[in-house]
Amino acid sequence: MASRPDRPPATPVPDGPVRGRFEEIYDAHVVPIYRYIYARVGNRPDAEDLTAQVFLRAVEALDTTRDDAQIVSWLYRVSQNAIADHWRAFYRLPLVAADQVAPGWEPADSAEPMATTADEPEADLPARSRVTALLARLPENYRRVLELRFIERLSVAETAEQMGISRGNAKVLQYRALRRAALLEGSADG
Repeated sequence: MASRPDRPPATPVPDGPVRGRFEEIYDAHVVPIYRYIYARVGNRPDAEDLTAQVFLRAVEALDTTRDDAQIVSWLYRVSQNAIADHWRAFYRLPLVAADQVAPGWEPADSAEPMATTADEPEADLPARSRVTALLARLPENYRRVLELRFIERLSVAETAEQMGISRGNAKVLQYRALRRAALLEGSADG
């Protein structure tokens, strides 16, 4: 392999040229790959983990002798697969039974979603007021998806129809809304 004029000749250390080539590929593509993944998962920790998985896979299987366009294409394909695996795993999470949900998230049977009744235990009143306050702090689309799914007890399909969005979008919106609510609740407690 002839040395390129823009780089010093490779040292005789085994794997030296390959390691240097991989470092170049990593430096050139880690930020765009991270941004690509972040745009599809919507949060920093998952995007960082998935980006690390992509480059770990690259260390194991990337053919660094290929041209740059093929390498970039391969990295994005591995990224797409990692994102798909992430969402498949997310939607396979176990369902939580109603008795495991905190008080205040139960659906109401009355026309007023958060109305309290006379036969309701006093312990539920603070929880209901916390839920009402938390919902008020969420963006409108997040608040709406949570109300439809958990207060009005609509299915994902019914929620999507009510909101005029696809079922997949309704699932993602619900996930993001629950995450934001958890973060808001955590910041209010801490």
